Amino acid sequence: DAGERVVVGVNKYRHEEEEARIGEVFELDPAMRDKVIERYDAIRDGRDNADVDAKLAALGQAAVNESENLMPYLVDCCHSYATVGEMVSELKRHWGEFQEPPLAG
Repeated sequence: DAGERVVVGVNKYRHEEEEARIGEVFELDPAMRDKVIERYDAIRDGRDNADVDAKLAALGQAAVNESENLMPYLVDCCHSYATVGEMVSELKRHWGEFQEPPLAG
């Protein structure tokens, strides 16, 4: 909206007769947010952390083998209520994190 980032047809290179429109902004109801966080905490507190750790370890072992299909391991992790963040962290531990190379100038 401030024009810091150019969006062609929205805040730059727009026909003069077109009016500048700002779309709706989503605002989450705080009560709904609290309810979702409460459910999330209940799941994390009720899960078998030993099972989660075992499934994440199996995912890590499979990640080392380039020909291994990781989908069954990811599904197992989900069934044990491992979070996406935990699964990604396990994969990053073995693969590292992508670093975009600088553009040649």
